[in-house]
Parts: sequence; structure tokens; C-alpha cells
Amino acid sequence: MAKKKYHSTVGRRDFMKMLGLGAGAVGLGAAGVSAAGFKDLDEMMASPLAERKLPFWVKEVDEPTVKIDWDNMEIFEGPEKTLFNPASWENPKEYFEIYKRNIASTKKNVQDNVPGLSLKDRALADANCWGWGGRSGADLAPPWTGADVKANPQWEHPTMFYTPEDYGVPKHKGTPEENSRMLRTAGRIMGAADMGFVKLDERTKKLLWGKIKFENVEKGYADPEKNKYVLPDKDLWAVCSVIPQSLWMQQYTERMSWASSNTMSYSRANIFGNRLSVFLRGLGYQAYGGDTESIGRLVGFGVMSGMGEYGRAGILVSPQWGTNIRTVMVTITDMPLAVTKPIDAGISKFCVACKKCAEMCPSGAISMEDEPFWGGQAACQAEGIKGWYMDSKKCYTYMLGGEPDCSRCQSVCPFTKFDEAVLHDLIRLSIGSAPQLNAAIRKMDDVFGYGAEPDLSKTPWDLDPMDIPLLGLDKSRS
Repeated sequence: MAKKKYHSTVGRRDFMKMLGLGAGAVGLGAAGVSAAGFKDLDEMMASPLAERKLPFWVKEVDEPTVKIDWDNMEIFEGPEKTLFNPASWENPKEYFEIYKRNIASTKKNVQDNVPGLSLKDRALADANCWGWGGRSGADLAPPWTGADVKANPQWEHPTMFYTPEDYGVPKHKGTPEENSRMLRTAGRIMGAADMGFVKLDERTKKLLWGKIKFENVEKGYADPEKNKYVLPDKDLWAVCSVIPQSLWMQQYTERMSWASSNTMSYSRANIFGNRLSVFLRGLGYQAYGGDTESIGRLVGFGVMSGMGEYGRAGILVSPQWGTNIRTVMVTITDMPLAVTKPIDAGISKFCVACKKCAEMCPSGAISMEDEPFWGGQAACQAEGIKGWYMDSKKCYTYMLGGEPDCSRCQSVCPFTKFDEAVLHDLIRLSIGSAPQLNAAIRKMDDVFGYGAEPDLSKTPWDLDPMDIPLLGLDKSRS
């Protein structure tokens, strides 16, 4: 007979008796209870320890285990008194000598190509340091030409981050395939779910903003006052990085998704873009970009790099992550890369039959047309794409006209379910090979309740904090 209950119906006191641990039993110490100062499990359950879920051997105490003389506690005026500031040393020269030894050791390890301390390792370390803020302008976004942040002169080093020239070694050399694999590895560490690579040619250059020009220069430059951004007229590649957002937060639709799923993902995307620029520069290559709107049409680059297909809502749909992508971060570089091609996973064909995002769009901004069409005549729409065109003004008006934000089209998409959803691998296979089943698959998605309005009487604030996914990201490949 199938098991009906998965939680014990035995009371806590009865459970203690079964173990021979009555309310006054000395044996409570064996279970780690008396050591924490509790009379029984009821008292322990009422303690903040139960909420925090500390290990059973951890107890709360009134005073910390380190002895503190509060009456004679010295107050530091600020970080100037800490070890990391040379002014706090009796002999500041000693501090800089230590710093110089560190630089010398780092240079030698890079020059000797020591595993774990090689050029690419140091470049990744510098990249992941980005975003600390504070000294030397490290809290500022890098300029158009990458993270060339100037440090204080007394540090006797001209830049905040290092280049191969600083180490006295040639720039990183690898085949396009090796470079692509290296970037994918670094990208995952820095926060990208996936990466694709597009060679800039006469076609793909049209995905860049019109203000971006090409000139016969060795290195690009920017003139913000004239709204002019220049790339060198040579072989360049677009690094297209998929930045995931929290599907877990999206289950609360626009009521909570804006708090983490949307805004935090944009923040992580910009931090990622900065770090990628530092990484590429640390390998000896140029990097252009720096924020989510500095390059061009991100969905277009996502499609051309094979990160997904163009969907009905006019956004990128990934076969692995669905629409659970806040953006595709695009950085232009002169590092040779192996191009990734566009894909056909049956997604655009599925959008023909599905229409779920359009049906559930609260603003009515998404087209209900059966087939994709040539559009672009309306404002904020570019000609040259045969797809479904969103009424962006309707979308924008709804998002900012009363509700805090909206991700409904992303939340309800049948592809935004990961591996535990109805669209498991067999279903995905049928979408690509048997499109005649798409209408039935869409109905299955509804039957299983995916994308339905959730119970909004409960929010993340009602949950045990330790049950919330770290950073709101799901326990999945993202």
C-alpha cells in the first residue's frame, strides 16, 4: 500500500521517551540538547536556533568566546588604521617592499607559466576582483575600451589591472577553439550560463548600434560628447554571454520577480561585462562594451551565436533555459574565437502553435498572429526580421504604469521549466522533430499547471531563509 504520510506523527516528547530521554533525562546530553541549555525539544524548537538551523552542537551564549574588554576597547577612526593601509605602518617603506615582492613573485610565476598562477589564471583573478569598489576607482564601470583604470601613483604600478606587458610576457596565444573553451570556463566562473561567439562581418555588423563606427586605427576609442564610438577596422568577434535570472523568483510573477529576477540580473550582467573586459585585457586583447546597452541588439546577437531562437514575445528562447534569460551580454574583442552557429531546436515553430505568452500578457502587447510576419513599421521596431513584433509601448506602459515590473511572458513560457518540467528531453526532441505535436504539448503544459498564477498569499518572506536558493538562482545548470 502506498505511503500516505511522509512526516512522523510521533510527538516530540514521545520521541524522547522512545529514545529513553525523558524530560529530565541525563541522556539529553548525548543528543546534544542539554549542552545547548534546553530542557527538552519543545524548548529547543522555540529557540532562534531552530529558525537558523545551526548544527546541533552549536549553542547560543550571552558572551562571545573571545574575551573583550569593552571599557578599554580602542576605537579605530577609519580604514587608515588597518593593516592594508601603508600609513598605519611604523615604516611605510616596509609595506611597499612587501608589495614589491608580491609583484615580483607574481611576475615570475606568470613568466614560468606555473599551473594555477599562469597568465590566464592571473587574468581571471583580476577579473573576479572587479566590483569591490573604493580605492582607485574600481567601483566605476570600465570605459568603452575596457577596464583601463588608473591606480594611485604611490603604488608604483600604472594600472589597476595587469596586462601581459606588465608581466614581461607575450599575450596569450591559443587556437580559436582553445580560446573559446577558455572563455566558456572563465565565463561560467564569472556568472554566464553559456557563451557563443559571432564574427563581425558585413551582415552581423548591422546588429551594432548605428553610432558605432569602424576606422583604420589600432585601438578603438570613444567620444561621448559627440556620441561617437569607434572600433578598429580589423578582425573582431562578439562574445555573447547568457546571463541567467531567477526562475525561482519568477514564480511570484511581477509581484516579486522585479526584486531579484530582473534588477539583480541586470546588475550581475553589468558586473560580468566589466569582469570579462578585465579578463580579456589581462590576456593581451582588446575589449569593447562594458554595460548592457553599449553594443547593439542583444537578442540578435543571441540568435546569431546560437544561444537561442527568436520567440513570439520578441525575446530570446533558449532550448536549455527557455526565456529565463535577463540578457545576452555582448563584448567585442580581437581575440580569435571559434564561431558558434545559429540553432534550430523547433522553438520558433513551437511558438506558432503555443501563443501562451501572448494569451497571458497582461498588457496585450504580444502578437496573436499565427505566423511570423515582416514588420518594423512601428516605433522601436527595426525592419528586416520576419517574426512576431511586440507593441513595446503597451509593454512599457504596463510595466511602469502601476505595477513594479513584469516578467509574465518569461514565466509562462513552456520552455522555462528546466529538466523537472513537462518539457523534459523527450518532449524537447519531439518539438524539434514532430512539430505536429506542438499544440498537444502546449495543452499538457496547461494541464500540469505551469505558468498559472501562483498563490500570492505567500511570498519568499514567509519561507525559511535557508530554503531560498542562493542568489535566487535555481538548483540547475544555470
